[in-house]
Amino acid sequence: MRIPENTILSALDNGGCIKSFYRRAVQGPQSAKNQLADGYVLDLPGERGEIILGHADFLSVKTKLLETEAWEQVVGNTRFGGSTWVLRHEPEIK
Repeated sequence: MRIPENTILSALDNGGCIKSFYRRAVQGPQSAKNQLADGYVLDLPGERGEIILGHADFLSVKTKLLETEAWEQVVGNTRFGGSTWVLRHEPEIK
């Protein structure tokens, strides 16, 4: 079920973040940045648990996000990785 864009943006504006994660074969393409992640979760500060987002949910807000952290680790023949995304705050025009 889709999460409304305004609900996601409100959660991000209140200090939440989106964490994405992926799993790829080591022999596969190295440009994981251009591929969709395997999953997304909306992490809310002070809340227990997290909200699972779908690809469409993430893509609906991606242009308003800033990637603040990325990680990658190889275990055997598998490359694991992920990113943390926060709301991009545009400077106010006066």
